[in-house]
Amino acid sequence: MCLIITACAAAITAALYFTKYSDEKYNLLMLVLMYLSASLMWSVDGIFSVIGGESFFDMSANDALLGLLVVVAGAALWAVTLIINKVKKQA
Repeated sequence: MCLIITACAAAITAALYFTKYSDEKYNLLMLVLMYLSASLMWSVDGIFSVIGGESFFDMSANDALLGLLVVVAGAALWAVTLIINKVKKQA
């Protein structure tokens, strides 16, 4: 479920980046790269799960909560960097 959630977040942010918000003001590319990296990480985890004899997707509630936590943490880190960059530009 982590992979599904982070891949959806990556697709949404990439669509926003390539259609509307590609300027440096929002620095949305950083958020896209964070979500793509998380999706890649969960993909590798899924491959090793299959090698270990488990299923590729873990559809448990804990795994969904972990995926949501990763998306929220990425958005929070992105927001903090936006604030820091805005303060630097004003100073």
